[in-house]
Amino acid sequence: MGAMVRLLLSLLVIGWASLAGAIHPPVSPPASAQRVPRGKEQSSYEVQAERDLLDRANQSRAEASLSPLKMDACLTLAARRHAVVMAAREQLSHQFPDEAALSDRLTADCTLRLDGMAENVAYGTDPAGVHDGFMRSPHHRENLLHAAYNVAGIGVVRRGSTLYVVEDFGHSLPAFSAQGAVGLIAKSVQATRADSSLPRLQQKDGSAAQSESCALARAHSLRAPAPAQPGQVRYIVRYTILEPQTLPSPAAQAIADPNLHAFAVGACFARNSTYPSGAYWVMLVFY
Repeated sequence: MGAMVRLLLSLLVIGWASLAGAIHPPVSPPASAQRVPRGKEQSSYEVQAERDLLDRANQSRAEASLSPLKMDACLTLAARRHAVVMAAREQLSHQFPDEAALSDRLTADCTLRLDGMAENVAYGTDPAGVHDGFMRSPHHRENLLHAAYNVAGIGVVRRGSTLYVVEDFGHSLPAFSAQGAVGLIAKSVQATRADSSLPRLQQKDGSAAQSESCALARAHSLRAPAPAQPGQVRYIVRYTILEPQTLPSPAAQAIADPNLHAFAVGACFARNSTYPSGAYWVMLVFY
């Protein structure tokens, strides 16, 4: 490969793993390099190079029998902003000292609900050389060919003859309204009962549980005090979840109680520092 390429990688899987280290240390910036403040970007983006890199990524995924990545506008914005800063500093990094962490950068202006994300960064002279460099590096290749990732944002900025490239990847989950999430949770409750050959439970009005789940989300704590529930309560299960159709083991254990006759559920979606892409705060009450 004749073209000069330098790579750097970062990976974040929310709830599964922590940020991985860089493959190479960043290149020291020249004294003349200046940071471009967020929102003040003056560089023009290499749109054709961005499309070329996406096409090459999806071609490599097709050869590996993987579904293609869909270009997402908010991830593209995040990638472009970071590429501008790298080009201004003439340096590769996933987080400069005055810059937000990867999870915050990718979710700041984004409504996507991501449960996993990763980033490849590099500089080179052409998209083909950059992509080949990514594919020859095991960890960068792993990001490009991660089976779960379904969205991407690619930003390319030119400084002289050099292209500064940022590829952001994510696994985007379906978005449900609070009512939709409650419906999925209730369906899972009844399915779990059926799997245990137990009778269906009556679903009670969940307005109180809904109010309490939102109170938990606002407090950012599952230990926040909640008002007493009416009726003879046997169990209260409070939890956070990214996919509302999935029940945690404490809920499944409570559902298996043959003495239950009813339940109520509330779910509130919220974003915070623990869940930058958001999560459902759930209150399940069993009678």
